[in-house]
Amino acid sequence: MPRSASPGSTSPSTAAVVGFLVFIELCSGILQGSVPVVLPLIGSDLHVSAGDLNWVNSVFLLVAGISVPLLSRLGDIYGHRRMIRITMVAVAVGSLIVATADSFAVLLVGRALQGVFACWLPLDFAIVRDRVQPERAGAAIGMLVGALTLGATLGTLGTGLLSRAIHDVHGLLMVPAVAILLCLPVAFRLIPESTTRALCRIDWAGAALLSSGLAALMVGMALAKSAGLAPTAAAVGLGLVLIALFVRTELRAPQPLVDVRLMARRSMALLYVLSFLTGCVLYGAQTANPSFFATPPDLGFGFGMDAFGISLLGAAHVIAMAVAGTCADRAVRRFGPQHTLVGGFALVTLGYLGMVLAHGAPWQMTASGIITGAGIGTAIATLPALLLRHLPADQTGIGTGMYNTLKTLAGSVAGAAFAAVMNHLLLDVPGARVASESAYVTVWACCGALALLGTCIAWRVGTGGAAQAPVPEPVVAAAD
Repeated sequence: MPRSASPGSTSPSTAAVVGFLVFIELCSGILQGSVPVVLPLIGSDLHVSAGDLNWVNSVFLLVAGISVPLLSRLGDIYGHRRMIRITMVAVAVGSLIVATADSFAVLLVGRALQGVFACWLPLDFAIVRDRVQPERAGAAIGMLVGALTLGATLGTLGTGLLSRAIHDVHGLLMVPAVAILLCLPVAFRLIPESTTRALCRIDWAGAALLSSGLAALMVGMALAKSAGLAPTAAAVGLGLVLIALFVRTELRAPQPLVDVRLMARRSMALLYVLSFLTGCVLYGAQTANPSFFATPPDLGFGFGMDAFGISLLGAAHVIAMAVAGTCADRAVRRFGPQHTLVGGFALVTLGYLGMVLAHGAPWQMTASGIITGAGIGTAIATLPALLLRHLPADQTGIGTGMYNTLKTLAGSVAGAAFAAVMNHLLLDVPGARVASESAYVTVWACCGALALLGTCIAWRVGTGGAAQAPVPEPVVAAAD
C-alpha cells in the first residue's frame, strides 16, 4: 500500500510545476542533440577511429537503458524529486568530464554518467501525475515530450552554428554542460516533491538480473556492428537467459521491482509492445539519414551535405515531433486516445513510404521527415498518457520507466540490425565501403513496415479496453 508524503508548507502552482519540468526536459534535449553533432571532431581530437566512435553513443544508451528501471523504482519509494536531484548532479559531473576529457577512456566515463539522465522523463511523469489535475495531465505530458524534442533541435542547430565560430571540440562540448548546470537550481529549489510513496523495499535481486540482462542485450547489439556472429549471439543469448530469470524471480517476489503480472495484462502488454515499436521507428533511421544526406551525389544518390547542412535538414523532422507532441492532448480530447495513437503510427508509415518512393531531392526528404516526425511526436506523447491511466499510483515511476527502457532497447536493436543491412548492401567503390541506395531504401521500408504493425496493434489497444477501464487507484494512507 502506498502512503502520502507530507508536502511542504507552500507549493508552487500547477503551471509553475509544469514549467519547471519543461525547462529540465528542454535542457536534457539539448544534451541529446548536441553531442552527436561533434562526433567527428571528437574522433579527430582524441585520435579515435570511426568504428570506435560508436561507443560514445553505445555507452550512453547502455547506461540509459539499464539505469531507468532501478532509478524510477527508487523514485517511487524515496521521492521522485530526490532522484532527479541525485541523478542531475551525476549528469552535471559527467558533462563536465566529457567537455574536459583528454582521453577517450575518460570521455566514455563521462558519457556513462550522462546516461542516467534518461530517468528524468518517467520521474517527471510521476510528479505530473501527483501534482497536476487528471484532466490536465495529458497536456502536461505533451509539453514535456515537446520540450525534449525541441531541446534536441536547439542542441543540434545551436552546436552546428557554434561549430563555425568555435573550432575547439571542448568548447562545443561545454554547451550541454552549461545546460545541465542551469537545471541544478531548478531541481534543488523550484520543483516540488511528489507526495505518493510505495511502501516496499527494493528488490535488489530483480534489479541485478534486469540490469545485467539489459546490459548483455545492449552489448550484443553493439558487438553486432563490429564483432562476429558468435560473440554477438553469446551476449544476446546471455541477456535473454537473464531476462527470463528476472521474470521468474519477479513472479515469486513478494515485493517485485516490476509487477510482471500488471505488465502482462493484455491492455498493458500492447502498450509496451507499441513502446518498443516506437523506439524502432524513432531511432532506426537516425544513422542512415545523415549518412544518406552526406553521400556525394556523383554516386547517383545523396546530397553531399556537411554537418551544418545535415542539421538543418534534420531540424524539420525534430520540430515536427515537438509540435505534434505538444498538440497530442488536443487530438486525444477530440478523437480519443485510440484514434490519436492509430493516426500517429499511420503518419509514420506514410512518411517512411514517402522516403522509399521519393528521395531524390532535399525537399522530398524534408517533407517525408515532417510527416514522420509528426507521427512519432504524436505516438510518444500519447503512449505515456495511456500508461498513466492503467498504472497504480505507487508504480508510476517504474511503469513509465520501463516504457523508456523499451524505447532505448528498441533503438539499439534497430540500429544494430540496420547497420548490418548497410554493411551488406555496398557499392563497388575502389578503396571505400559505401552503402548503396538500396541499403537506405531497405532501412526506410523496414521502419515503415514496423510503423504499419504499430498501426494495427494500436487498433487492438482500443478493442482490448486499454483506453476504457483504468486500473483502480490504490488507497493512499495518511503520512506518518
